[in-house]
Amino acid sequence: MSKKILTIQDISCYGSCSTTVALPILASFGVETCILPSAILSTHTAGFTGFTVLDLTDEMERITAHWQKENIKYDGIYTGYISDSKQFDIILSCVDNLLNNDGLFIVDPAMADHGKLYPALSVEIVEGMKKICEYADYVIPNITEACFLTDTPYQEEQSEEFINELLEKLIKIGAKNVILTSVSCGNKIGATYYNGKERVTVLKPIEEKSYHGTGDLFSSLVIAGIMNKKDIKENLEFATDFIIESILATVDDPNHNYAVKYEDVLNKKWAK
Repeated sequence: MSKKILTIQDISCYGSCSTTVALPILASFGVETCILPSAILSTHTAGFTGFTVLDLTDEMERITAHWQKENIKYDGIYTGYISDSKQFDIILSCVDNLLNNDGLFIVDPAMADHGKLYPALSVEIVEGMKKICEYADYVIPNITEACFLTDTPYQEEQSEEFINELLEKLIKIGAKNVILTSVSCGNKIGATYYNGKERVTVLKPIEEKSYHGTGDLFSSLVIAGIMNKKDIKENLEFATDFIIESILATVDDPNHNYAVKYEDVLNKKWAK
C-alpha cells in the first residue's frame, strides 16, 4: 500500500526546486504527494533579481481547517522553505491533527547556504525552524543550516570534530534522526546520518559546478527512500549518485545554469 505524504514549502514557478521537485520525485517512487504551499515565488531566489513573492499564510490556515473537517490524514509531513514565521504554528498544528499516529515528521530547514541566510529571510525564521526541529523524526540540514540551528559559528572548512559537534547538537535539539548534507572531506562531499548512536557517511568526489535546487532534490530522494523503508546507507548512496548524475547531465548546457536537469536522470532510472 502506497504512503501518502504532505509537503509544506514554497512553489517557485521557475527554477526546478522546492515543491516542483518534491512532487515528481516522490511520486516517481510511489509516494502519493499532496502539497500545502507556504508561498508562491516567480523564480527561486538564487541568481534572479526582482522576483515576486506571494505569502500564503492565511490560505494555509483555511486549507488545513478544511482537511480536518474531511478527516484527511498523512503518513508523512515534509517541510521545506518557509516564508513567514507565523507558518511554524500551522506546521505544528498539521503534525498534531493531520499526521497518522505512526507517521513521520521530516524537516528540511531550507533557509541558508554558504554561511548566509537566503534573501528575505530573518532571524525569526531560524527560531521557528529550531522550534519545529524539536518535534522532528528526521532533520535534513546542510552545514550552514545546522550552524544556524545550533548557534554554532560557520566554518567553510570542516574538521571531523566540527561535524561531530554539529551532529550531537542537532540530536540535543530533539530530532530523532539527522541527515547532515554538504559534509566535505578533502576532495569529497556527501552526507552523514546520525541518530545518537549509529552513524553512516557517504562521500563522493566533488563536482566543480554547483547548481541551486540540488539540496531540495537530495531531500526529496532521501525522503522517498525513508517512506519506502530503504536501508539508510543504500538511500544516501542512491541520492548522492543521483545528484552527481544530474550535475553531469547539465554542465554542457550554459543556458541551463539555474538548476540541474534531473528529469533526464529520472527518465534514465526508470528506463532501465
